[in-house]
Amino acid sequence: MNGAPQSFPPLVVGSDPKRTERVTRPAFVLTLIGAALVPVLGMLLAVLTTTTGGFALGMLAGLSFSVISWLMLFAVVQFATVRGAQTVARTVLTLDADGLSGSIQQGEVHLPWGAIERLSVRSRGRWRILTFHLVPGLTTQSPGVSTTLPSRSFAALGKLGFQVGEVAIDTPLETVLAAAGAFTGGRLR
Repeated sequence: MNGAPQSFPPLVVGSDPKRTERVTRPAFVLTLIGAALVPVLGMLLAVLTTTTGGFALGMLAGLSFSVISWLMLFAVVQFATVRGAQTVARTVLTLDADGLSGSIQQGEVHLPWGAIERLSVRSRGRWRILTFHLVPGLTTQSPGVSTTLPSRSFAALGKLGFQVGEVAIDTPLETVLAAAGAFTGGRLR
């Protein structure tokens, strides 16, 4: 334990699927429009190339645009898959006297409070992102750390920190910050 008062109940932060879906909708619609327009524009350019440069050059242009169309379709499928995974109600983060337990798409992680060096909040557009910066040199074998993350994902977590965006959670960032401060006796603010 870390000497923090034990009277605080754990803070369980869940996802906010409706807000996540609403915020990602414009990007998803633009991706769909782009995926629909690229083949149409590609075929128009292929026809134009065929009429001015010959049949073989037009076929070559049509082939290149059909490859780009398949890549756009792949991008739409990937975006829809990620968007679908993010719009599921689930527990994202739990803060308690033992530390931080988090769930990301790659797996689960539990970090004791001693493994977290500092907190920072930054803005990205209208929304803010809270980052739990980890102690340098932290590994999956460090005391108190337990994880199901692959080693590459944990290494990235060590570099970037554990990030929580306010757009995707159902709890205000101020509450998460206050809980982190309370559980660490004011060390993390």
